[in-house]
Amino acid sequence: MPDLTGVWESTEDSAFAQQAVIAGSAFTVNWVPQDGSEDSRLYWAGSFDAPTAEGAYTWTSTNDHGQTDLELLASGDDTKDFLYEDGEISYEASALGESGTVTLEQTSETVPAGAETSAAPAEVAGHVEVTESGMAASDGYAWVTAMVEYESLTGEFATVLFNVYDEGDNLIASAEHVEELSTEGTTFPMGTQVEVPSGETASRVEATVSVSDHGSRIEAMPVVDPIEAPASSPEFKIENATGDDWSDPRIQIVCLNDAGEIVGGGSEFPNTVPAGGELLLSDLGLIISEDATTCEAYVQLSSSM
Repeated sequence: MPDLTGVWESTEDSAFAQQAVIAGSAFTVNWVPQDGSEDSRLYWAGSFDAPTAEGAYTWTSTNDHGQTDLELLASGDDTKDFLYEDGEISYEASALGESGTVTLEQTSETVPAGAETSAAPAEVAGHVEVTESGMAASDGYAWVTAMVEYESLTGEFATVLFNVYDEGDNLIASAEHVEELSTEGTTFPMGTQVEVPSGETASRVEATVSVSDHGSRIEAMPVVDPIEAPASSPEFKIENATGDDWSDPRIQIVCLNDAGEIVGGGSEFPNTVPAGGELLLSDLGLIISEDATTCEAYVQLSSSM
């Protein structure tokens, strides 16, 4: 079987001038400067699986975003297919609005000093789940809430689907709520108001969560501790003790009974809480059950602040 270890350079008929290095389980491709300088720029840093038989061979390389996301001319694809056939490696590439096929031929079997010899391990997938849910109904509307626990999903978007059922367990209404996950990980309530059809009585809610897979790399925002207040007079003072303004924070309020069950809530979306400042939330118009005893306000900071 062929040994592809070494240096590979683009042929004259390639769409772009590139050079690749295969070393161990790592496959790196760089742009070749046209001015003769040594200032190469990264295009691809990913995994390599050696062929196990003679003949044409295709492998799917997994992108090491920890390297490529920092380079302007690097590929943003999560994976890329590379074909080895008749002594050449070929693949599709694009940059600055142009695309085409690159063909590489081996120019050296020696791995350059300092070359990567192992691909970065695959990133551990993040975790998200609904840990509990609940609701309260009043005057033709229900406030539904899900406590969403997540980690390692900073910058992704969680979508909670709420299904509301009557006492006969018939589905009578559905609604979705979307939140950006701006911290590294926490448990945060996601809730929304649902209109209950005329003549129906909302009895319970089921909540499920899904999450995007954009591979976002935004900086994680700090977690703000929840603020507690009695359900009989839910008033919350949001204090920003940091040196940065909190722009467009999302505030979710969840109310509980003595058993710790979710029995209502609400939400607020102030424009800003200034650095070193505070904001009082009162007269909130929450939808809560009569047995609610405490309410908590959770502040989720926006990644755009």
